[in-house]
Amino acid sequence: MEPSFEPDIELYSPESFKTLLEHEVKRSRRYRDPLTILCLAFETQPADPQTQHSAEVFTINALNLRLRETDIPCKQENEYLVLMPSTSEHGGRMACERLESLFHVEHKTFDRVSFELSAFMGMATLPGDSSISSEELLRHASEALQHARVNRLTNAVIFSEIKH
Repeated sequence: MEPSFEPDIELYSPESFKTLLEHEVKRSRRYRDPLTILCLAFETQPADPQTQHSAEVFTINALNLRLRETDIPCKQENEYLVLMPSTSEHGGRMACERLESLFHVEHKTFDRVSFELSAFMGMATLPGDSSISSEELLRHASEALQHARVNRLTNAVIFSEIKH
């Protein structure tokens, strides 16, 4: 039996992510440095457990290829969160474009499992001079992700561009 390829990066636990998010929001305020958070969700066809596992490993490896070492990825339930310190909205858009180029392919084959992957992304940025809390920033990114999911948008949705 051929060994399966497992991801070569570790994702932060949700608890560690929350602690780091709090720290980065405080640091962003203090130094007036922007901070961006991405929320990503994926759907696979077929939706069986083997396909889900292969899609998860593919996703983690894609994040490893396209994120900086300073970015902080986390998996929380069925979504991925990526905290991007010192990243403006423009920088976040560029990161989303890099990720989109990997996820927008008709069929994927990973570890000999073929599947279709639908990727949805939401993004929110905390300008360096903002007083938004970590909870609000996370909520904004989640709202952008939900907007992408509901409207089946395959390009990243930026919170600041959603009509409220």
